[in-house]
Amino acid sequence: MKKSLSVFVALVMVLSLFAGVGARSARADVTLTVTPSGNFVGGIDARGATPVDAVGTVASITDGTHAVVDVTRVGAGRFGATPNVSVLRATVATSTDPDWATSGDQSITFGGGYTFVPGDSITVAAATTNGAGTIISCNTPTTLAQVHVTTAAVGAIGPAIKKTVGTTFSTDLTWEIAGSHTIAFTTTAGLNALDVLDVSMVWAVAEVPAVAFLMLGGAVTAGNVASATWQDTTGASHTASYTVVAGDTLATVTTRLIDAINAVAGANIIATNASASAIMLTQRVAGTVGNGRKLTTGTTAIAATLTIRTLGGLTSPVLVEMGKTVQLVAVDPTGAIVTATWTSSLPAVVTVNAGGLMTAMRDSGVVLITASHGIYTGSFVVIPISPQTITRLAVGLVPARLKVAGQQQFGAIGASTAYGSLDYTTQAVWTDTLRVAAVFSVAPAQGLLTYRAAETGTVSAHAAGLTTTVTVKINDAGAVTIVKVHVVPVVPKRVVVLTIGSDIVMVDGRATIVDAAPEIVAGRTFVPIRFIAETFGSTVTWLPETRGITITLGSTTIILQIENATGVINGKIVALDAAPYIKNSRSMVPLRVISESFGSDVAWNAAKHVITITHLLP
Repeated sequence: MKKSLSVFVALVMVLSLFAGVGARSARADVTLTVTPSGNFVGGIDARGATPVDAVGTVASITDGTHAVVDVTRVGAGRFGATPNVSVLRATVATSTDPDWATSGDQSITFGGGYTFVPGDSITVAAATTNGAGTIISCNTPTTLAQVHVTTAAVGAIGPAIKKTVGTTFSTDLTWEIAGSHTIAFTTTAGLNALDVLDVSMVWAVAEVPAVAFLMLGGAVTAGNVASATWQDTTGASHTASYTVVAGDTLATVTTRLIDAINAVAGANIIATNASASAIMLTQRVAGTVGNGRKLTTGTTAIAATLTIRTLGGLTSPVLVEMGKTVQLVAVDPTGAIVTATWTSSLPAVVTVNAGGLMTAMRDSGVVLITASHGIYTGSFVVIPISPQTITRLAVGLVPARLKVAGQQQFGAIGASTAYGSLDYTTQAVWTDTLRVAAVFSVAPAQGLLTYRAAETGTVSAHAAGLTTTVTVKINDAGAVTIVKVHVVPVVPKRVVVLTIGSDIVMVDGRATIVDAAPEIVAGRTFVPIRFIAETFGSTVTWLPETRGITITLGSTTIILQIENATGVINGKIVALDAAPYIKNSRSMVPLRVISESFGSDVAWNAAKHVITITHLLP
């Protein structure tokens, strides 16, 4: 018998809410805006053995997929993508031109009477590193050619010249063993005896450059200036701008700003379209060195910007577990929830449907979700992560800038040992004990409470095997409050998650940037001591005269010295695993100093090179 009329009225109100009907006030005046997603993130250093291309000479052809090859240089790393084998054949051409030692376009002299054609890829023998390049133009027979040198020769040059005559593919493990072997190929067609084969090898885990995004929005008016300022991986700042002309649209302004960014000399950035009105900026130098580099704009007006949050109230950037869904909500400048058009910059990593429901398809990457509604636009950064074991589930009220009578959104926020804020609002099953009011448990309004009278009862969220119940009071004025939260007391602690080679650190589930990434040196793990110690509440003092470090945490005092493998802990001299050192102006110390001196729990995930440090707070 519970509240049939209330449910009918609630459904009408929900539909009105998500259609934006009657909720928006008059549109504010807007101008062109350029909004950054934040600083550069997502850079990853290469991991694995340093790649060394395998080289061998064909002795004989066995059959259509096998050949006997004399491996003269063993390969290291992972086999490159197909086709990974370049077939080099000797020519009668010769060259000892010293310009082979310089990369770029060079005029190279040849002997031997051989004729090259533009587009030929050739190599020249050298004592240390062979030179390589591509013929741009040449005479016949070739005595002089314009060559784009891609690999500069090192050591005494020449005279032998080889030409690339074809490609094939091989992942035979015997490329890692010197000597004569029968090696498997996808095909041996085109191979001849005495051909030299160069097998491309790459890092086991390729390095990835850091990225950031620019969102353009608002009204396009002639004379407006769209500009952006960014840091390259060296920290140097660069600026590009475009002045709007009559007839421009958001799409053309976006294109022109991309052109302006790419035209900046030495900017070390590649700008591409993330969408019609969004720009993806990629650092040219891959690796973690790009993480944390700044991206700013000269525009301060945000009247045309949509504010995007999760249904549970989390703001950008948000972590989403692979395979999980999170509902996004777009709010216009008046505070009203609007129906937006949603797009993902990388649908293979994170998808978003027409209703704003996003799903993480992978467990790594950085994705920009964009929303548009009329002249309004907004962006939201998503970082997918691996599935987590949820240890805590909190239920709370989601604030609304524009209050809708008779409605209150609840959020369910989960936490694991590694991450403190994961939106489980759409994952949860919602129930209540209210007599008239009702909390919805169906998409897209999970956790939405609709009411029309004063009463007190409970609202519960059930997710990931956990149940959290809160007591809710609705007063005569229509205000909803939580008067009691049933939670299990927990011991206060701080959890720091570090990844070897990455300057992105998670502290209680929130991402931050450190100046020096943790690393492994001579089999010992080193971490930036000031960041770790101060995160746990320690006082850190640097003594420049002695290059000493004093760390005080409660009753524990640790004294260390740069390049000294001896330390003092609470007055006792102790031997360290290795001596501290300086990296990026930050003191790096062995991880064991933290675990043994602070009494912290340290967990090491060897497969992912991840360190989790858990420290109980006083």
